[in-house]
Amino acid sequence: MSVKRWLVLDEIGPGFKGLRVSESRPLVAVRLVNADRPVGTTEWLTYDEVVGDRFQVWDRSGGLTRDEVWEPAQPLHTQLPFDRRSEARALAGEFPGATGRGLVPVLLVAERAHDAHVERAVYGCSRIRQSGMLFSRIWTGEQLAGHALVDTVSQACAEGRNLHERFSDESAQSQQFEDGVEIELKFTLLDEVSPWVLASDLAAAVQCRDLDGFLPDLGNELQRWSYEQDTFEVAGPAGKSGYVAFMHYYDGTYIVKYKFFEQDTLRRIEKFDEGVVLEPEQFADYVRSKIPGAEIRALPHLTRARFDVNVESALTGHFFGLEVDEVRAGGRVLRQLEIEYHKSRACHGVTADTVEPELFRLSKEAERLLGTWGVRADLGYLSKLSFLKEAAAADTASAGR
Repeated sequence: MSVKRWLVLDEIGPGFKGLRVSESRPLVAVRLVNADRPVGTTEWLTYDEVVGDRFQVWDRSGGLTRDEVWEPAQPLHTQLPFDRRSEARALAGEFPGATGRGLVPVLLVAERAHDAHVERAVYGCSRIRQSGMLFSRIWTGEQLAGHALVDTVSQACAEGRNLHERFSDESAQSQQFEDGVEIELKFTLLDEVSPWVLASDLAAAVQCRDLDGFLPDLGNELQRWSYEQDTFEVAGPAGKSGYVAFMHYYDGTYIVKYKFFEQDTLRRIEKFDEGVVLEPEQFADYVRSKIPGAEIRALPHLTRARFDVNVESALTGHFFGLEVDEVRAGGRVLRQLEIEYHKSRACHGVTADTVEPELFRLSKEAERLLGTWGVRADLGYLSKLSFLKEAAAADTASAGR
């Protein structure tokens, strides 16, 4: 059954507290072409994809005042500052004056028609970026066939009011399942691959929708990191095995990272202390003060360069990082592609149950791309701790010769 999508344009005010709106303003809906894809929690729409074959105008009482079929389909300008399409049809021409300029995308409706009813999902605009618009699900429901689109929108905004308003505030859109727990898979790269080139290729694949069902984290698509680290293995007490790392920060302080795990595995306890002021000779005492009874061992100093490609699942609303890094310690090099769960968008229907299955689905997509590009890799849980212990053992063996 095909899915149709309608982009709904209105004044921006209804989702924002305190903004006045005109009671006589129209509601515009444009049926998008080339939009038959699975319905999920999140929709990414680039400006070039705002092309419609049907144009409707509704009044606030639910009356349909215009209904036009566009043949051929036409691009419609969104009135947003990043929409640079000079050839797109402008709403300002349809509604002269402030009304035309004030109508912008605020909602998206996905619908699947059946004989007697229609399934609809309504999404509120949650991000506007240069690379497009993001819409997050606020409501789902079944209605009788022929039910007016404007009535669906009114019902969704009333019943999903909390989410609609939440997605108007960019500081309040996400939630963290399993807070304090790192959930991560690792591809250990077997060839001398440039981490930057691999991350660039992954970022390009995401932009081209080549990771099925995964969208770019708009405005946060690619990040770069570089730091040095001093690490201590912790071999007890119970529940505190793992490591403590002192990550050098540029103001002279340290970010102290704790990771606790008995063996290399999918989930590990993780926490941080930030802004710690210490001298290197104080590291060991600091660890012992934070973990009484800890048995510790200093491991080789490391440097790490990392490039993160951040994505969001369109099907489940979960965010993940595709994190390509290169670590050097004790004359050894480790290159990995880590796939890590970050957070979840607070969309209607999002649950923690889908985090792990979606993480593994993303790993399959990444594995497919690595194979296409001829990059050999082993999938597992190899930790930086295991790598550093191997480097330390190699240093000891070398010193004994």
